[in-house]
Amino acid sequence: MITVDNMRPDHMSLYGYEKDTTPHLERFAREAAVFDSAFSTSAWTAPGMVSIFTGYYPPVHAQSGRFSFYDSEMTSALRVLSKEGYEIFGQSIRGPSHENLGFEHALGELEDFIETRLSNAGRYFAWAHLRDVHLPYTPSAANAKRFGVTSRASESIEAVRKHKVILRHPDEVQLDFEHAGKVAFDKEDVPEIRALYDGEMAGVDARLGRILDRMRETGLLDRTIVIISADHGEELFEHGWVGHASTGFDGKLYDELIRVPLIIRVPDRSLTGRSSALVQGVDIMPTLFDILDIPDANMEPAMQGRSLLPLIIDSESKIRDFVFAQTTLKGWNTPKEEIGIRVATARSAAHKLIWFPTKNGARIEGFDLRQDPGEKKNVYPQRASEFRYLERAFETWTKDNRRAAAELVLGASSRRLANIAHAVLGTKGLVDAVNEWSAIQKMRETWELEPDNFYGHEPYASRWRDVQRLAAKMIAKAMECSANKGTLSAARSSQPRDVDAWTCVHRP
Repeated sequence: MITVDNMRPDHMSLYGYEKDTTPHLERFAREAAVFDSAFSTSAWTAPGMVSIFTGYYPPVHAQSGRFSFYDSEMTSALRVLSKEGYEIFGQSIRGPSHENLGFEHALGELEDFIETRLSNAGRYFAWAHLRDVHLPYTPSAANAKRFGVTSRASESIEAVRKHKVILRHPDEVQLDFEHAGKVAFDKEDVPEIRALYDGEMAGVDARLGRILDRMRETGLLDRTIVIISADHGEELFEHGWVGHASTGFDGKLYDELIRVPLIIRVPDRSLTGRSSALVQGVDIMPTLFDILDIPDANMEPAMQGRSLLPLIIDSESKIRDFVFAQTTLKGWNTPKEEIGIRVATARSAAHKLIWFPTKNGARIEGFDLRQDPGEKKNVYPQRASEFRYLERAFETWTKDNRRAAAELVLGASSRRLANIAHAVLGTKGLVDAVNEWSAIQKMRETWELEPDNFYGHEPYASRWRDVQRLAAKMIAKAMECSANKGTLSAARSSQPRDVDAWTCVHRP
């Protein structure tokens, strides 16, 4: 699977863009299934990518910033693939959001990785993440000329050429890393900056073309499922700025930020055509499992996404009526105290709602996409009743996220409790038990950053309190026994988690 950071489909000739930015992907897509209405679950990288790898929405997997932690006891689609005999490679396998998803090996450069697979017939899953289109926009001289980049010079254009972070409101934040500082754009800058982006798009298309050609000429393409998508989109001044949440500190969820390309090719070329049905990143893993005929019965909870195969078989069908997404205001750079502040959206084919956080709740924008696909005119204040069905869908989605998050965390916590019991009743001892307890606390710390965490609602709240009490009771009894120079033991007829049945046997 190849994802290209902030790759916008409406700037790809494959998706109808008037400039010839992606001829190589157009050729590749003739043998593939193409999805015209694919959406990320977020406006920055980590939540969108974790949704792809888990099949869960961000409120469920809760990987919403630098302070989030995905536990190794949690269910993972990548671990299911590993158990099925696939070796798992990833572009980014470290850091709290990625290290426990199931990645086993670092991928390195994609071109080098491709060469290693030519003589290796083993089964594998590999994720490559290309940042060729990310700020700063620095296309080759040839591509810059091809897409109309001129000699126009300004401080703002120079900022786009040099900086990864261009803050919309730099006076409101204090940062300890380099950024563009205060930048003012004018309307004459916009065509130039879009041309720079298009040049970057053409550059990554040529790179992908070389990679896919190499796979084709060596036969690797005909024994590999290839998925090409993006983590999120990119704003190019449609709503006042450039970049996305992590680069502009201006979290939004308009379509230019969450609509993504999605192309799937299978070796026998049996899945081809285009679908305009609504799909999301959470649907990628269920689709892969369906193609490989891998059951997801051991996923706890079941993935929230749905297989896209019905859409490929019947291009007029649909698998969902709505797509959902959320983002923090500053993406990866969001301070811990602000992570719970979210922009959220619910979208159908015809309408879209966006909730922007305010001091007094939320400001709601609503768009009639049939008349206003660019989301320029907020009609919610005058036509709120037309959007009631989206509000109800969002409420249903929120409740389902609570259920799924509770199942994910409580399932992992239950396994951690069993590990504590086995540690203190076996040979591992107190240190291992405390590490297991610490993992439960990390889960608590992660999910309490969510604005609608599951353990604020029954019946999940009482079950979560039971987990915390039992973990504390286990550790306390183990520490007491250790202080008395004893060894914990449990009657054979008792359950390991029955702490009251544990006895401290004093060593002679």
